[in-house]
Amino acid sequence: MKKLLALSALLLGAAVAGPANNSLIIGTSQEPPNIYDPWSTNNLAITAEINGWMGAGLMYMDNGGKMLADIATRVPTAANGGYKVTRNSAGKVTSNSLTFTIRPDAKWSDGRAITAGDFEFWLKVINDDRVLVPDRDPWDKAKITRGANDRTFTITFSPPYLFAEKAGAPGLAPAHIMQSAWNAFDSATKGQKGDAVTEQWKRFIGQYTTSSNLPKVVAGPFKPTAWRPGNSLTLTRNPNYWRKPAGGESKYLKTVTYRFISNTNTLKVNVLSGQLDALATVGLSFDQALDMRARQGSKFQTYFVPGAIWEHVDINTRGQRSRDLGLNDERVRQALLLAIDREGLTKALFQGRQPVSHTFVNPLSAVYNANVTKYAFNQARARQLLDAAGWRVGSDGIRAKGGKKMTLTFSTTAGNAVRERVQQILQAQWKAVGVQVNIQNYPASVFFGPDMLSKGEDGKWDLAMYAWVSNPLFEEGSLFKGEGIPTEANGYAGQNYSGWKSAEYDRLFTASQTEFNTTTRKANLAKMQSLWAADVPSLPLYFRSNPYTVANGLVNYTFSAYTQYPTWDAYRVGWSQKGAVRAHTQKE
Repeated sequence: MKKLLALSALLLGAAVAGPANNSLIIGTSQEPPNIYDPWSTNNLAITAEINGWMGAGLMYMDNGGKMLADIATRVPTAANGGYKVTRNSAGKVTSNSLTFTIRPDAKWSDGRAITAGDFEFWLKVINDDRVLVPDRDPWDKAKITRGANDRTFTITFSPPYLFAEKAGAPGLAPAHIMQSAWNAFDSATKGQKGDAVTEQWKRFIGQYTTSSNLPKVVAGPFKPTAWRPGNSLTLTRNPNYWRKPAGGESKYLKTVTYRFISNTNTLKVNVLSGQLDALATVGLSFDQALDMRARQGSKFQTYFVPGAIWEHVDINTRGQRSRDLGLNDERVRQALLLAIDREGLTKALFQGRQPVSHTFVNPLSAVYNANVTKYAFNQARARQLLDAAGWRVGSDGIRAKGGKKMTLTFSTTAGNAVRERVQQILQAQWKAVGVQVNIQNYPASVFFGPDMLSKGEDGKWDLAMYAWVSNPLFEEGSLFKGEGIPTEANGYAGQNYSGWKSAEYDRLFTASQTEFNTTTRKANLAKMQSLWAADVPSLPLYFRSNPYTVANGLVNYTFSAYTQYPTWDAYRVGWSQKGAVRAHTQKE
């Protein structure tokens, strides 16, 4: 009954979607905890997508992987002298650098000029170990040097950054807005670590990124104007954004509204009823998108975009609980993977459209290794491994060792119908080999919050299912580097939530970071994938195609594996019915 009432209220209370007033209403199944955090301390996919409307960078990538200038006057290259490499006498690259000039009309949304100081401020903060960033690499080896004026600077990486040419542009933060508050945070927490600092950081960043404290300024084509928690977020066009679409801004979107609808079935109903113009990449489940594809026609289109989205289950190897459950034993982890029928799962749920993964590297990447150890469905072998690890089946059918039952907690984002179905399938298959699995799901804001995945040693989860989104051009294996294990000592920075650590993997990772010989680097990454696949710190499930739905007539709301979100070209999104010019089309 409550679901019916909530749905009715949404359908009756929502503004009518469509191009009539040059607005766009987008539905998503997740609501971000904050937005436009310059340091991305919240790394949810929906946050990154929404930030695309508000953000700007020195340069950006289009759907084909081509680099283009935004805040910068040009893209630095070796040909134009903007990108430089330093080599030692042996010919080894020891550093590399990018020189940028900020275009004179680049401004924050309050009209204040963007300067080199905004990039210096961003770099200083991201390299402070009190800041809860997912990863400081490569910025912890970067230095900014001012040029002749406050619009020119050089960023130098020493040791060199392998992907500097395409991904070496630093971020920016409005120093004129945030510097004073940062100074106060700095003074109050100097020399401190732990939860007290974490709370102080949350208070600092919360002044500029939350529903009660919207970002004071943004650099991109849209700025937030209203956020109703649990309901919607509205953004309006920023008149101070410098790039202007063909034919003038009047022909393109004036406002964008995200509606937060956690139940994906309700989300689907809202599309079919015409209450939504488009869906975010965090929207319908795959089977729902297949149904939408079958229904498409004159009103909307549903696309399946191949992407580097890796769905997997992390196995928590940290803390006493994980040791008690044997999760730090690779035989147990291998058994968990052998016990599940991934091929059957993808055929049953996704019509075989989403290929089973055997490693964390996407086949789209040049460093993908197709020859790693593979774990085909084999429950007999899974039972053998569990027996060998000392886990014996009891009278109740559940395995135990040393008086402790193998009962695991399996978590993911609540409300995602496909993930919940996958959980039920895996739960049943694990039970068949004597492993009891209890499902405990959380809202995305909690599941991806600072007190969940990064604090695995607390024993809050044993198995965690979610996806990583990455650009296949920049694969470096950083997800599983040892220094990426979140700890209190590093401020819980890092994304190696499983806690897996391999000295040989780390050696190869470090060597590859500065290996500019593509053949050698590919060989290193191949070995890293083989090591990972042998130890199975995570259960690779499948690589996702990202489905989304869009109303006919909406142009330039497209993306690829390189751009990842349909907001990469936000300033040109609009309705053809209002005169917006199509600059690119969606490819599948």
